[in-house]
Amino acid sequence: MTALLIGAGLGAVLIGTLYRLGALEDRSGIAVLLGAIALFWPVFAFQANAGTATIILHCVVFLAFSALAAYGFKTSATVLAAGIIAHGLFDAATLLTGHPGPVWWPAMCGGLDVVAGALLLFLIKTQRIPA
Repeated sequence: MTALLIGAGLGAVLIGTLYRLGALEDRSGIAVLLGAIALFWPVFAFQANAGTATIILHCVVFLAFSALAAYGFKTSATVLAAGIIAHGLFDAATLLTGHPGPVWWPAMCGGLDVVAGALLLFLIKTQRIPA
């Protein structure tokens, strides 16, 4: 529970800071954020010397989220925000299926992702950042 709350707080601080700095005025920053978030799982798989199947799985998931980031960059910040939330749901799923990262990572990253994505959707809906 602590990791989830810390992640949620960090997600709010992250999006608040990026918004204040003007870094959300175009979609590129959000697209990079989505790709970077997805990169952690393959890194953890390599670091843990996980089996080949686990490494491939996390690389494929990274590629899928990277493709979504590219698509969202070209089309809509709403797609990017939804992708960040989807990654938070992926993090939650790894709690049930097992994962190569630190035991606290899925809750922390999931909390960050869901709050960050929800705040992005709020900023888009209220027209504070472009869709």
